[in-house]
Amino acid sequence: MKKRLGQWKRDILMLLDYLSDFKNYQKSNFGNYKNTDIIAMEAKIHRQMHIIEKGMSLSNPRVGFGQEKIKILLEYIDEYIKLGYGNKSKIISQAVGTLKAYLDFFKTQGYKNEQLAQKIETYNVYSDKQNCGVKVLTLEELKKAQHSEFPEFFLSRHSVRQFLDKDVDVSVIRKAVAMAMNSPSACNRQSAKVYVYLNKEINDIIGKDLLEGSGGFSQEVNKYLVITGNYAAFTDSYERNQCIVDASLFAMNLVLALHYYGVGSCLLQASERKELDKKRHELLEIPSNEKIVLFLAIGYYKDEFRVAQSQRKDIQDYLIIK
Repeated sequence: MKKRLGQWKRDILMLLDYLSDFKNYQKSNFGNYKNTDIIAMEAKIHRQMHIIEKGMSLSNPRVGFGQEKIKILLEYIDEYIKLGYGNKSKIISQAVGTLKAYLDFFKTQGYKNEQLAQKIETYNVYSDKQNCGVKVLTLEELKKAQHSEFPEFFLSRHSVRQFLDKDVDVSVIRKAVAMAMNSPSACNRQSAKVYVYLNKEINDIIGKDLLEGSGGFSQEVNKYLVITGNYAAFTDSYERNQCIVDASLFAMNLVLALHYYGVGSCLLQASERKELDKKRHELLEIPSNEKIVLFLAIGYYKDEFRVAQSQRKDIQDYLIIK
């Protein structure tokens, strides 16, 4: 009876903690129309910019793709300026730079959008030149970085959406996972797992039915890795997010290890509503006590390929010294 009462108490505290999480997230997420905080507004703009950049990083992007996405980006920029954030011009410069890069990207294919070009001109007072859109990398450059100083190697890794038509052998994945096993984890509980599926049909299902964000390049992905964290490794509500932290730390080390072995990757977030989450667990035969944290699209690098520029914020936006 004592254990049962103790469990009830823990369950009630857990419910209250999750309720507190809900209230904070409900108030703060940028889907809440009342939230016009500068961080929320910039996140909206960054997200739309990335949608456009990653579209240009595909092997064969459709000419003039993403008109509705561009319209939304323009609306976000206008709202940002209307709210008085226009003096924070870097993100507007990046957004304008992305749209200019989009027009330049398709110019050689005869695509023109005079209405968009004219709209971009209206933002010139807020913007300066930024390296946006996509950039071309080569396998030769990456091979040099593999054996260079750590900062050069670290910065040479990018999310890739173009892959060589060549099988990534399990032995290579095994070596990369063995390196990632050195990742820190809470009290060394090592809750992360990596699922790799050798069946092409399963990989096709993952890319086409179980994920958003890889539809434009799923046909080039050699394999999808599924990274999970096990709830059973943690206790009480104060550790309710720890399996996500552990699995994420593992995932970052894994992509660097794969990069070292010449395998490109693209991290794909697994956050989803419960119906699709349940479907993923069932189709991929993953136990319900494991949280699917990330999908990782992998494949060998091509000799030459494009990646999104993905401009970063300033360091003072990351590092707060008090």
